[in-house]
Amino acid sequence: MTRTAEQIVLDFAAAFPRKDIDYLVEAMSEDCVYANVPLPPLRGRAAFRDFTAPALARADRIEFIMLHIATARDGLTVLTERIDVFHYGAQRVSVPLMGIFVVRDGRIAEWRDYADLSSFLKQMAAIGQTPQISRS
Repeated sequence: MTRTAEQIVLDFAAAFPRKDIDYLVEAMSEDCVYANVPLPPLRGRAAFRDFTAPALARADRIEFIMLHIATARDGLTVLTERIDVFHYGAQRVSVPLMGIFVVRDGRIAEWRDYADLSSFLKQMAAIGQTPQISRS
């Protein structure tokens, strides 16, 4: 049975608490575009892995709490209102955001998150964490 775009996104989100970087990378298309708006987008699986793997390693746990999820009429675009929570020992950083995923041929081809970057940076600084935000 073919998974829907929404199920692909839900399965992708469920891989974060498992810290399953191989699953996450494989879920993305070869030419994927990943953007934490307003930062410049990453392009391709290698760039996605290089950015995501250190975040997974630094956090004790990462979870996506889905508040709302909807599939657009095209059947391929999935809209998520969620809170991403990064756990560092007893401390945590919560990021409310809107995410948009576009699925093509069973993989995530585009992923854009819109969040208040300054709030995230302040929370990270408050618990002594330095986030990786540059895209070199």
